Amino acid sequence: MKKLLIFGLALLFCFCTQEDQKDVVDLVPTDNDISGWIRSSAMEIAENETQLWTIIDGEGVIWVDNEFVKFVRQYFGGDLPAVILELRIADMGDTTNAKNLYDDVEIEYYTSPIQWDENNAGVEARYEMIGYSWILDFWNDKFHAWITISDNSDAALNIAKLFALNIDTAIKNTE
Repeated sequence: MKKLLIFGLALLFCFCTQEDQKDVVDLVPTDNDISGWIRSSAMEIAENETQLWTIIDGEGVIWVDNEFVKFVRQYFGGDLPAVILELRIADMGDTTNAKNLYDDVEIEYYTSPIQWDENNAGVEARYEMIGYSWILDFWNDKFHAWITISDNSDAALNIAKLFALNIDTAIKNTE
C-alpha cells in the first residue's frame, strides 16, 4: 500500500511538473492561424544571453535584466502588401519577471502608450504608433509578448491585436 501511495504521488508530481513546463515556442501562431498571415522566416530561439545577443543585440538588456528563460522571434507576412509583422515572445520564468519586463519596455520604448483595456490580451496590454509602425505588447502568466507591424494603418493595428489575442488564448489554454 505504501509503495502504491508513493508511486501515485510520483506520478502526480510528474504530470504537474510537465503541465507547468509551457514552451514559449508553442505560443507562436502557425501559418494562417491569423487568416492570410504566414511565417516568412525561420523561428529564432534563445535560451541564454549569448543566443539572445545574436538575435536582438543590444535590445536584449531588459530581457536579461529581468531573467528571461526562453525567447523566440518570428516574422510574418500577410494580407497587407509589403508589411512585416515581428513577433517576440519571452518566457520570463514567473509573473513577477513578466510584469517587470512589461514595465521596463514602457520606459525603454514607449512615449505615450495607449492602454488596451477593452477586450484586450493579457493582464495588461498597450500599443503605440512609433514612426511608421505599431508596437503592441502585453503580459500574462509568466509570458511577455511584443508585436511590431511595419504599417501605421488601423488595419495593421487590428492585425497586431489579432496576433495578441491568439497568443493570449494559447497562454490561457496551457494554464
